[in-house]
Amino acid sequence: MKKILIPIDFSEISNNTLEYAKTIFDTDICTFYLLNVYISNPSNLLSEEYSDSVLTEMSDESEKDLKLFLYKVTNQNDNNNHHFEIISKANTLVKTINSIVISKKIDFIVMGTKGAKGAKEVFLGSNTVKVINRVENCPILVVPESYVVKKPSLIAFSTNFKRAYIEEELKPLINIAISNNSKINIARIMMEEYLNDSQKINKETLKVFFKDLDYIFCKIYVESSETNAIKGFIKQTKSDLIVLIHHKYNFFQKLVEEDVVDKISFNSSIPLLILPELK
Repeated sequence: MKKILIPIDFSEISNNTLEYAKTIFDTDICTFYLLNVYISNPSNLLSEEYSDSVLTEMSDESEKDLKLFLYKVTNQNDNNNHHFEIISKANTLVKTINSIVISKKIDFIVMGTKGAKGAKEVFLGSNTVKVINRVENCPILVVPESYVVKKPSLIAFSTNFKRAYIEEELKPLINIAISNNSKINIARIMMEEYLNDSQKINKETLKVFFKDLDYIFCKIYVESSETNAIKGFIKQTKSDLIVLIHHKYNFFQKLVEEDVVDKISFNSSIPLLILPELK
């Protein structure tokens, strides 16, 4: 059974994010954990503004709204494989998610890029990036605010073959592709003309892991930036989902390399799946 964590704030983007999660995992037995974080900055707990009575009121409101949201979701659900639970917390989004990922053994986090109802800072791009960078060992699906929900028929997996692949870190992509009968374009960002010996070995390893999938290898030529190159490729191929492995750069590399994950997550027009790099 898959366990999916979805941060919500009761806005339209929350509804859209949940619909996407239900669609992409529609053939899987799933428990969806609907999370509402009603205080995004715990330092505010020390403020006079947040007395015990105010916190109790906020907690009660969060629980009430979650139960109403759950009632609507369960009544509209026609998939017997899908089950829903609610979680209300007063903490930072990142700390809360990290805790729940461990305690509930979460398989995927699915989150929108914007929200409303007094918690906008939780769902803006910068906070999406914080979750991507600070939540470890859990795949993250980011759904753009205006995305029209549909199953991914074509997935773009961007890679450069410069590191060895671990089958475990690719399993989320493989599972989604199989469940949705998706084709995969394995897109290599071209900084050089030919693969070296190490890259060739990594490419062959990828073929072994993807043996049961419908895939092809493609080349992306970089003219201005990796971000623009990937976006151009997505537009040209009409892909439905972007997949990246989130490599952990060291400090020097962060200064000199373009952070593609961060930039794409701010303004991608289609959902983005971030796979954590496993050691």
